[in-house]
Amino acid sequence: MLPPRVLPLLLLLALTDGELLAQTKREKRVGPKEYSAGGSCDTSAWKLVFQDEFNGTTLDRTKWVTYFTYSADGSDQCPGCRVMGTSNTIFRDDLVQLRDGMLHLGVQTRAEEWYGQRKDHAGSMVHSIGDAHFNHGRFEVRCRIPKGAGLWPAFWGFGGETEIDVFEFCGEKPNWMKGSLHRWGKRKFSHTGKHKATDLSRDFHVYAVEWDGDETRWYLDDRLVHRRARYVDKRGRPLPVCDRAPGELATAPYFPKATDGINLVLDLAVSEPGGYCNAPKVPVQWPTDTRFEVDYVRVYQRMPEPHLRDRCAQQRQLLPSDANAAPPRYGETRTYTLTGPEVAVEWSTSAGLEIVERTASTVTIRVGKRPKGAQWLQANIASEPCSAGVLAPRISVAIRP
Repeated sequence: MLPPRVLPLLLLLALTDGELLAQTKREKRVGPKEYSAGGSCDTSAWKLVFQDEFNGTTLDRTKWVTYFTYSADGSDQCPGCRVMGTSNTIFRDDLVQLRDGMLHLGVQTRAEEWYGQRKDHAGSMVHSIGDAHFNHGRFEVRCRIPKGAGLWPAFWGFGGETEIDVFEFCGEKPNWMKGSLHRWGKRKFSHTGKHKATDLSRDFHVYAVEWDGDETRWYLDDRLVHRRARYVDKRGRPLPVCDRAPGELATAPYFPKATDGINLVLDLAVSEPGGYCNAPKVPVQWPTDTRFEVDYVRVYQRMPEPHLRDRCAQQRQLLPSDANAAPPRYGETRTYTLTGPEVAVEWSTSAGLEIVERTASTVTIRVGKRPKGAQWLQANIASEPCSAGVLAPRISVAIRP
């Protein structure tokens, strides 16, 4: 991806000092040396520190905005806030929707303008805010990408001089997954890995990047498909990550900067013709169901940063809204809340109870007229974001009218 706020800087430098930006093959692969303490790799368990399961009906505005936060006040009032690099797209809110437990990012062919910039398409995006910025971690999404020439779905992180692309796809080649590392500044350094699979637009898949101090790894459905190390040999080839002796080592110039906290971005854009993807020279009308479908986004860290916490450390319980209330009588309602990390829940009850309302984490039940025997309410966890065995897949509570 090409962050819009760095584009003018790069163009200016390219025009005014081309020699400054010129890089030899070695400079693209081998950076400055630094001391490495070596030692073994950190293999401690990943802990869930951020998630959105998109189970509601509206976007959680404490976690996301629908534009780039490049303005002075964090609003969308800046030329680059709704435009991205070489895309032929302006990002619009009406194409960001939540329904059926999914985030839907849509695209339309329609003339758009933003701060004098004219584009042929409206696209959609979400950008994390608040505590959702991260140094290191596992960044995971379950989603289905769209198919179509020029479509450009992506999941990536950006902050400071660091960009990590978990994936970018071109809709005309939905079997090619591209994952990249970029370091922005007066000189740009990049590395892109490609993985050929089947047509990934046919179904949902899990994509992830693990960013540790000395290595970045890309996964497709939990299968390792690419990796890059922090340290390289004199030809730019990755050095072993674990059980390495201490000493002065050359760094990969594109490797993520450890002090740059990244925010997460999911977007669906349309490329310029001859741009990143092979977009049609004349805009086409996309089918109304063309969309980037996102089931969930989850972030894990081995050691949660100070502004984050292990969300799986909270015990999962099914608790009444008023713990001191008397048992519900016939015809009365009670609301129960499922504590712990957010999950997709399937609720079930005994025959004497009726579910009258539900949200992502709460359910309201009504007691029937003449229930027989003890009644129960049960939360069935459809997709568990925590490590297997940490939290129970089913939580029940007895209700005795």
